[in-house]
Amino acid sequence: MQAVRGVVVAAVLLVAVSCAGGVQPDEDAGASTTTIVSPDLVVPTNGWVQIGVETFDLVFTCYAAGAGDVVAVGVGADSESGERVEALVQGFLGQPYLGVTVGSSTRYEASLEDPLEVYVHDDTISAGAVRWERDLDLESGGGEVVGFGAVFVECSTYENRLPEGY
Repeated sequence: MQAVRGVVVAAVLLVAVSCAGGVQPDEDAGASTTTIVSPDLVVPTNGWVQIGVETFDLVFTCYAAGAGDVVAVGVGADSESGERVEALVQGFLGQPYLGVTVGSSTRYEASLEDPLEVYVHDDTISAGAVRWERDLDLESGGGEVVGFGAVFVECSTYENRLPEGY
């Protein structure tokens, strides 16, 4: 199961990287066309991820996977370094997951040793008291603990599908 989770995370983050670089899907969910968005366009954020003392404001796309299960994929930039930040929030019953990648190599994930609850209520997805670890080894379950934090995403709309490659 841990290996599958790693593959899913990699696939979703790859989709987030390829989709968020200036291409925005059209409003019509059935359309296969895209609209190019200017790199200078500032899009308001609809969520944040806190990891220890760092907080990343991100633009999330929310997906309704069915039966109350949700996925949110967020993208943005670290306000200090300017590095790209990508987040995956998975609110699946019995299989919650939180992962954040900063730049091309730093990955943070919720600890496997602490219980993780991802809550979906009205138009929000949240998780609190998350113990974050850097470079989590899925085989041993260990990584470098970097602190506690939380996640909050406001979803005004949901895509009625999972992200591509999920």
